[in-house]
Amino acid sequence: MLWFISTILFTLAAFGLELWEGTKISTTEYYGFQNIGFAFIFLVFLFSVLLYPVILLPLSWVIRKIVNPLVNRIMIFLLSGIAGYGFFYEVYDERFIREYHLNSSTAIIFFGIAGFIYALVDYYFESQAIKAEQNPC
Repeated sequence: MLWFISTILFTLAAFGLELWEGTKISTTEYYGFQNIGFAFIFLVFLFSVLLYPVILLPLSWVIRKIVNPLVNRIMIFLLSGIAGYGFFYEVYDERFIREYHLNSSTAIIFFGIAGFIYALVDYYFESQAIKAEQNPC
């Protein structure tokens, strides 16, 4: 279930970033939402589908084994913001960043919010599992 949630949140964060920063780019050299439309969303969605089992699931599993659940969720939140920063510099060329005055803090905010929501959903699922374990009706 978290795979689906992660995929949706990553896609929404990337799309939000594209709407906020990517629409400033007014050249046909950049293949963003304005140029390729919903194919952009589809490509981000496919990337996020692959991202969860390759990076997020093993990383969260290792972190969960090392630290307590609260620290795990805080780390996921912080790593999401850092991942947004990395995603920003992967999607937008350095020249576009300078010419169109793009701001990487927008990516940190959008992906940080996505990480925060992911941590809340993870907490909710864990609390429901604990309740079900305590009350096996």
